[in-house]
Amino acid sequence: MSDTEFGMQGTDIRNGVAVGIVADNEDPEGLGRVKLTFPWRESDDESHWARVATPMAGDEVGTYFLPNVDDEVLVAFDSGDLNHPYVLGSLWNGDQPPPEDNADGENTVKTIKSDSDHKITLDDDDSAGKVEITTSGGHTLTLDDSSGAETITIEDSSGQNTIEFDATKGSIAIESGTKLSVDAPNLEFTADGNISIEASGILTLNGTLVRIN
Repeated sequence: MSDTEFGMQGTDIRNGVAVGIVADNEDPEGLGRVKLTFPWRESDDESHWARVATPMAGDEVGTYFLPNVDDEVLVAFDSGDLNHPYVLGSLWNGDQPPPEDNADGENTVKTIKSDSDHKITLDDDDSAGKVEITTSGGHTLTLDDSSGAETITIEDSSGQNTIEFDATKGSIAIESGTKLSVDAPNLEFTADGNISIEASGILTLNGTLVRIN
């Protein structure tokens, strides 16, 4: 879009901030910019490419959360010039509500949630705090700081296969719904106390040489 189409430098000024809608986020230069439309302009009158403010940005480092097309964003303009917009952040609205609702007023839950429902949850509850990573398929990693619990749990979507680290008991538990396999060139098991091997069926030991001492 030319300057004439969107307002010439110095002739199209808007002070303060404005609400815009993301019209395009496929930046041809790969700089993480977006194009915008504004309520006071024609719906097909897109802005110039707008840079997106982010908590951290550097040479191929930083946080990367690019707004989606049709997302509502808050926009500021360099010296009020509409030809140089900057996206300050994204806005929720009646059609695009937040992923949490703070229904209890405690505001203990912080969340990052993607379009496909991958989710990171930070729960700051004093008695049941935890950090949880959940995939859209239902796999979870939970770091639980609940009073008396203090566990790290990895669980698949079926709920049948889990690994749990229990800081309170000083134990690690591995459970599988059907089979548990350990494969390595060499395996070594050492215990300061007893080792118990128990099977409800047949117990088989195979090897070129089996030594029992």
